[in-house]
Amino acid sequence: MAAKRFLGQHFLVDARTVARIGRALAPTPDEALLEIGPGRGALTNGLLRRCERMAAIELDPMLVARLRARIAEDRLLLLERDVLQTPLREVLQALGRSDGERLVIAGNLPYNISKPIVQKLIRERDCVSRAVLMFQREVAERLTASPGSRRYAPLGVLAGFVFRIEPLFDVPPRCFSPPPRVQSTVTRWSLADGPALGHDHEQRLRLVLAACFARRRRTLRNNLKSALGDESRVDDLLASADIDGSLRAEALAPSAFSRLATRWDPGALV
Repeated sequence: MAAKRFLGQHFLVDARTVARIGRALAPTPDEALLEIGPGRGALTNGLLRRCERMAAIELDPMLVARLRARIAEDRLLLLERDVLQTPLREVLQALGRSDGERLVIAGNLPYNISKPIVQKLIRERDCVSRAVLMFQREVAERLTASPGSRRYAPLGVLAGFVFRIEPLFDVPPRCFSPPPRVQSTVTRWSLADGPALGHDHEQRLRLVLAACFARRRRTLRNNLKSALGDESRVDDLLASADIDGSLRAEALAPSAFSRLATRWDPGALV
């Protein structure tokens, strides 16, 4: 089947990569397993060798029909849906899982929705145990960048409060059909140590990160002044969080953004 560019389809065809992803995820028989975007089923087949039954979400109806013709329903619960519009809790329920259980997730993610999927996993973190996900390499670098790196960005900072994300290995274009024009990277996600990120604090963090990274070449003080409109208020905020306003956002550790979020007034934006 020909790939559809508008869906960002690049089908994984390399058996060695499939095996490495399976080993990295290592699902146990009692875990609830979900694959995002099974495509032609190469990774699906590899995962089914490691579990009795799993779920998969696929948007393309032609691929859904092909998979249903090849894989028995008692092995693969195939949902013909847009993953971005499908609550993960519904997947757990469809697998017959009880409240409080979490998903183990795998996927060769379409490049055009990889960032929205990261946002979805952050929002629905209560349904996620761990994951092994493939991204365009530049996106993976942003998700795993450290302070001071030019790749350090709000999405990676926010994701790091919920998950510990580590790059595992790169996958060259020849491992896909059709080959993409970029390198890919497989990443492993596990729940971060420390206190859970509360939903109220998450919203404050989003506001803080958007304001601080609004213009990367500007200092924190200048970016925050544009957001808050009051220099004295900005200086008070930075002083209370013990942060040097002459720094740029890329120099701050995640804990500094958390301190700012604790003191942030969501109604203070101009």
